[in-house]
Amino acid sequence: MRRQAGIAAGLLAAAAAGVVATVAVRGGQAPASPPAAPPVTTATVVRTNLATTVLTAGTLGYAATSPAVNQLAGTYTALPAPGQAIRPGQDLYRVDNLPAVLMGGATPAWRAFAPGMTGGPDVTELQGNLIALGYAAGLLTAPTGQYDALTEDAVCRWQQAAGYPVTGEIDLGQVVFLPAAVIVGGLNQALGQPASPGQVPYQVTAASRTVTVPLGPNLPAVTTGEAVTIVLPSGAATPGTIIAIGPVPPPGNSGTGTPGTGGTSGSSGSGTSSGSSGASMQVTITPDRPAATGTGQGAAVQVSLVTQSVRNVLAVPVAALLALAGGGYGVELAGPDGEDRLVGVTTGLFANTLVQVSGPGIRAGMKVVTAQ
Repeated sequence: MRRQAGIAAGLLAAAAAGVVATVAVRGGQAPASPPAAPPVTTATVVRTNLATTVLTAGTLGYAATSPAVNQLAGTYTALPAPGQAIRPGQDLYRVDNLPAVLMGGATPAWRAFAPGMTGGPDVTELQGNLIALGYAAGLLTAPTGQYDALTEDAVCRWQQAAGYPVTGEIDLGQVVFLPAAVIVGGLNQALGQPASPGQVPYQVTAASRTVTVPLGPNLPAVTTGEAVTIVLPSGAATPGTIIAIGPVPPPGNSGTGTPGTGGTSGSSGSGTSSGSSGASMQVTITPDRPAATGTGQGAAVQVSLVTQSVRNVLAVPVAALLALAGGGYGVELAGPDGEDRLVGVTTGLFANTLVQVSGPGIRAGMKVVTAQ
């Protein structure tokens, strides 16, 4: 159809050229040339997935974690710098020049470790760390949850490496169980200040990166495991995955701090201010490529959430649609012999430059005419 219109336009242009020549001979003024027919091209009917999205505000930072609570008495003789990463097996701080060592575990230490103690999750965590850090080589291959002679030998190895007296017993506070590595935030204590049980020497966040998005009534429903797109302050986009949907933490309840700042922070899991938005629920997202998100805390980002989606449908460029005189839409199918055929289609989801279509004889791989 568009090709026939182009041929007709060419004939009109040729006729107009003759008129111009005649008028020129007779000394008259040549009329203006008719506009050229719009150029056309073809596109392929594809079978694909389509989705429409909406952008909403989120906050990027480090995830929340449990606070590092001191249980030792004495004087703080070493504290880390804000922004420093501390991993299991490394010193969190020192009291009277002896370290409080970070070990991985979800259950906080609540008692000393010694031979003959009853088993428990804290013993299991201790054994798991001794194995992971290499101090139980040749002694333990898996945690047993019981503080036996082999565990005592592994503890002696750890004590010798950490600078503790080699006793086979660990006093409460000499190890601090936290779920994972941490990033140091604002300091609450200074070198030389008295250390006492229950203090939080400094704020911490987890070393993992997250984005939190407050869920308002105008946002689409989301599910755990759903893929999203994070738009960074630079404008670059990076993929992410929803890992949790839950209540917004009350201010100051997360125990996190902003790296590089002093004092106690009242931020939520990733430095977001979801509570101030009025939303009662929030989405937590992990970037699929954390390194692409930098190291900033509390950075404003946008998150693209899916509002509608269809899978395994036929789609053509929106530019291929033709409005029919009787209503609805059609597309021009490009024939192999140069003859185009206009067929009516039913449209579905419009997503960016594509539109879902269905109709008699429409198949993937066909060519449709599109206007440039």
